[in-house]
Amino acid sequence: MGHSSIKDPTESARTTASWKTGQRASRLKVRYAVVLLVAVCLSMTAIVIWQAWNSRQYHLHDKEVAMSNLAQTLASQTQASIKQADTLLFALVDRVENDGVGAQQLPRLQRLLSAERSELKQLHGLFVFDEAGRWIANSNGAEVPGANNSDREYFIFHRDHPDRGPHIGQSIKSRSSGEWIMTVSRRINHPDGRFAGVALATIYLSHFLELYNSIDMGRNGVISLFADDASIVVRRPFNEADIGISVAKAPLFTQLLPKGDSGTATVKSYVDGVERVVGFRRVSGYPLIIFAALDKEEVLVGWRKETALSAGIVVSLLLFLGGLGYRLIHVMKQQQHVQRVLLDGQEKLIEVNRSLELLALEDALTGLSNRRQFDVFILAEMGRARRTLTDLAMLMIDVDHFKSFNDRYGHVAGDECLRRISAIIKDNIKRPGDLAARYGGEEFSVVLPGTDYAGAFLVAENIRHAVLRADIAHCESPEGRVTVSIGVCAYNPASQDQPDDLVSAADKALYVAKTSGRNMSVTAN
Repeated sequence: MGHSSIKDPTESARTTASWKTGQRASRLKVRYAVVLLVAVCLSMTAIVIWQAWNSRQYHLHDKEVAMSNLAQTLASQTQASIKQADTLLFALVDRVENDGVGAQQLPRLQRLLSAERSELKQLHGLFVFDEAGRWIANSNGAEVPGANNSDREYFIFHRDHPDRGPHIGQSIKSRSSGEWIMTVSRRINHPDGRFAGVALATIYLSHFLELYNSIDMGRNGVISLFADDASIVVRRPFNEADIGISVAKAPLFTQLLPKGDSGTATVKSYVDGVERVVGFRRVSGYPLIIFAALDKEEVLVGWRKETALSAGIVVSLLLFLGGLGYRLIHVMKQQQHVQRVLLDGQEKLIEVNRSLELLALEDALTGLSNRRQFDVFILAEMGRARRTLTDLAMLMIDVDHFKSFNDRYGHVAGDECLRRISAIIKDNIKRPGDLAARYGGEEFSVVLPGTDYAGAFLVAENIRHAVLRADIAHCESPEGRVTVSIGVCAYNPASQDQPDDLVSAADKALYVAKTSGRNMSVTAN
């Protein structure tokens, strides 16, 4: 073992050699910098051209990103507009199938259609047709003697297809008002499943055009909404002759969509032959595609001005840069180093914050949202429901006889039971906007935006039956297996101002379920 007071000669020599190597490296860097400056002076023209090309590519890429973001925003807006109309249709079909359209029900149905239409400004109208295409009721108060819509594409589709989902039809001119509209429809059935007619919601094409025209797309920009069959639903700039024509041979359908549901590119238009920078995206849940495009020549106008200005500045500063180049390179290296350190620190900080945020909002045992996340979510959704006059429902779920399960099988088995039930709840909460949370102990809560009593009760029953099918043994339970009781409540703005009011209502329904024998779902009324 050596002593710290005696310096190793080999180590000293190595240090000296390292210092000399560093000195030589520094001198070489100076020489390289001089050579680089001379090269810059001699090849400035080439560098300017290279920078101009990179700037051009950046301009095009920047507009591609902008078009992609615009397409995503417009797709979300389109999906929301159609979803609102489709939600009304779903409720309308349920009402017609259950209540019928007799002489007593018809006036009330007429009033309901008019009231619902007035809630959504994009709606042109709501209509109900019988199995022969005759008008039964409409929201516009239009009376068209002998009117029959059995020749319309949407009517023929529902007549020939048993599918109960929504159908987006071709853009057409309304027979009642002569305006261009988009059709969203659902099939109505007789109790035995036979075709009974069609419920139709019509949306103004002008609703989409007003939005498209409010966006600055330059003199020759385009925003289009296409159907999956490659027909034009609506296009800005608007031309009636374009509506319904097929563009199946356009690059969007032959080159871009086969590669993915969204993306960007620079392609030549099939309609007018103009080369454009485009962004496209499919509309979630509906057979539609949003397409946004800027004229490539208009995009490059700014680049041309910028390139000319840059070239002039580079030429005028050539001598000045030659004199200060070495110092500038040194400063730039220092700045890059500092930036690299700051960026590394920033990325680590962001990652830590993400981890902390996840831990703060997630229940460690079940992986569901925790009580804190639930409180924030329910408050936000109640505010949204109050502002937009949409439905909101909540489930309170409690594991029956869970204390006796813990006493009989132990806490490890109890934790595993809670995890399995949490997984079942997740499997039955399909929509991205829904939230499942562990409320406390063996109690769970599910928040269902845009859902009424009926929809929430169906979700509750699906969860309850799924728990039964899981067949988790529980010898202390009358059922011989683990069961759950569920309280269902829908938000009522008139009587529920705070989240605690909604939770209390669901809790009371849960209490009724527990005291009425458990293993059941009860709605608060």
